[in-house]
This record gives sequence, structure tokens and C-alpha cells, in this order.
Amino acid sequence: MLTTLLGYIGAIVASVFFGSNYVPVKKYPTGDGMAFVYVFSNGVMVVGLIAMFINGEAIFVPTGLLGGSLWALGNLAVIPIVKTLGLGLGQLLWGGTSLLTGFLCGKFGLFGLAKDTVGNNAMNWGGIACIFCSMVVFFFIRPHLEDSQQEKDEYQPINVLTEHSEKTNQQSAEFFDRIPKQFRMIIGFSLALVSGMFYGVNMVPMKLWVQAQSTPPTTLAFVFSHFTGIYLFGTVVFFTYCIVKRPPQVFPSSILPSFISGAMWGIAQCGLMTATEILGFAVGFPIGSAGPSVIAALWGVFVFREIRGVRNLSLLVVSFLFSGAGIALLSKSR
Repeated sequence: MLTTLLGYIGAIVASVFFGSNYVPVKKYPTGDGMAFVYVFSNGVMVVGLIAMFINGEAIFVPTGLLGGSLWALGNLAVIPIVKTLGLGLGQLLWGGTSLLTGFLCGKFGLFGLAKDTVGNNAMNWGGIACIFCSMVVFFFIRPHLEDSQQEKDEYQPINVLTEHSEKTNQQSAEFFDRIPKQFRMIIGFSLALVSGMFYGVNMVPMKLWVQAQSTPPTTLAFVFSHFTGIYLFGTVVFFTYCIVKRPPQVFPSSILPSFISGAMWGIAQCGLMTATEILGFAVGFPIGSAGPSVIAALWGVFVFREIRGVRNLSLLVVSFLFSGAGIALLSKSR
């Protein structure tokens, strides 16, 4: 009973922190996002080190590095997604896609995973169907996104300190700012779907490794290996970017928010890994992936005012009802 309760607590922690971890950086400039990815990965790594000391042991295996790298691939698209779709809609889409991908992996034993068994199969599928309906409803919400010009006027990247850098900065508008408005939604939706699929499979290597062990270790023991994969991937990408793009875009005002964002994600991932290990891919992973969309949407309504108007708010309420029903059915299906 206590073990099951710990699994649900992990899902709640994942929901709150996944749904909030991009809030610290939302109002700060991120340029093309490469510096954000690197600083973010440092925040993740610090949480991994803390988890290692709390747990008293750490496992360093290639499968952990692979899982972390898969997640980091999806994270590369976060900044363009948030800028083109907004935090609420973007997180709902990549969270929903991640949820469905992870659920199908556990339900059907994809990639060599052991199939998850549940007490009530009908409730389990019903819960997923409700969450899918929530995604469909949210698709029709049109977020109100602020123009990023004010952000550009208030903050300047480090590279304006030289004459050459200043000229380069003036010529290099952010990629998503150069996209015609009619195509931004299409690109944002596409990136969110691809990102969500990478998020959905990022813990498959961990589960495969655990299956192969006669005495599986605690989840926190695997965290260090997983987070190291994220940090190494982010470091390689950033230094490659620094070599290719001269000078790189680095905003001093965004460094601390990006680090905090990564640390919050690390806490959330610890919760999700615990929920998935205890409750399984067919229950724990969907709950921990659906909750963040609700939290992120609430940020979008009450703080950033991205979702407003009678039509949008009505659709959001309907979406929340479907999400709540889905989470309840998934919880009861175990």
C-alpha cells in the first residue's frame, strides 16, 4: 500500500514540476535556444548528483546515457514550440504525445519491454481515450502570444560587446520570428509531436535494463546515469553550436532562469521515474504525463494570459474534464 502511494506521489510531483518548469524562463530571451539547452542540462545534472547522494548509490550504464540522450533530442525543440504555440498549448501537445507513446510501449511491449498488466483493461483504455479527447479539444484553442519585439528591446545578448558581434546580432533574427505567421502553427504542432515521441521513449532503456537485472536497484540509482546522458548531449550540442555559429547567442539574464528550469525538470523526472517503476508504463507514465498539461494550461490562463476569451476558456474547461476523467480511470484501472 505504501509503495503504491509512493508511486502516486511521484506522479503528482511530476505533474506539478513538469507543468511549471518552463515558467522561470518564459519571460526571458532565449535566442535560438542552444544556450538554454546547455544551461538547462546543468540544472538537471545538479539534481542528478543530489539524488545520487540521497540514495547512497549510483549506476552508470550506457542504457542510461541513451535514455537521457533521447530526451535531450526532444528538448531541442522546446523553445521554438513555446514561441510558436505558447506554453499551455505546446506542453499539452508534447505531453499528450509523450503519454500516448509511453502508454503504447508498455501496453504492447514495444522495443522488448515486458507488457504491463492492469486490473481493469476497459478502464485503462477508457482513460487513455479520455486524455486523447482532451488533446483533440485543446487543438481548437487559439493562444494569444505576445510579440517578442519588447523582449528584444529590453535584453541584449553577450555578443553585442564587439562591433562584429553587434552587426551579426542585427542580421540574425530568431528563426521562428522569420517564419510567416500562417506557417508557425504548423511548424509548432509538428515539432511538438516529434518532441513528444522522444519524451515518450526516453525511459524505455531504463526499463529494459531493469528487466535484465536479477535484483533491480532503486529508481534513484538510475537517475545519475540518465541525467548524465542529458548533460553530455546538451554539452556536445552547445559546443558544436559555438563552433558553427560565430558568435553564439547567449543572454546573461536567461542563465539563472534556465538553470532553475532544468533543476525543476530534474525533480519532476525523478517523480515520473518513480511512478513508472511502481505503477508501470500503462498507469504511472500516463498519469505523470497528463497532469503537466493541466498545470501548464493553468499558467497560461492565470499568469501569462495566453488562453483567454469565452470560446477558448470553454474549450479549456471541456479539455480539463476529459483529462480529469482520464486520470481517474487510469488510477482505478490498476
